[in-house]
Amino acid sequence: MKIVRAIEVWEKGLDGAFVGHLPVADTLATAFLYRLFKDEQDRPDPDMKLSYMLDAERIAQLQPYVAQQLDPAHYDYILTAYGVADPQ
Repeated sequence: MKIVRAIEVWEKGLDGAFVGHLPVADTLATAFLYRLFKDEQDRPDPDMKLSYMLDAERIAQLQPYVAQQLDPAHYDYILTAYGVADPQ
């Protein structure tokens, strides 16, 4: 199974509606993500399979891996991962 990463885009605020997903480049290393989020993890998630809210600092660090411009002033972002079957 291949892990695919995406960024969920939400309207700002607790009642904000889901806007969509933005793809994240395959070149984004899991080890890089783990360093960014390891201090937030109750249990180690070295494979980075959980979802994480993104603050402005992390958005800036992830921007090179997302083709679309991220705008934290207007949207909330969540880094998420899901599995897809390996091509046979």
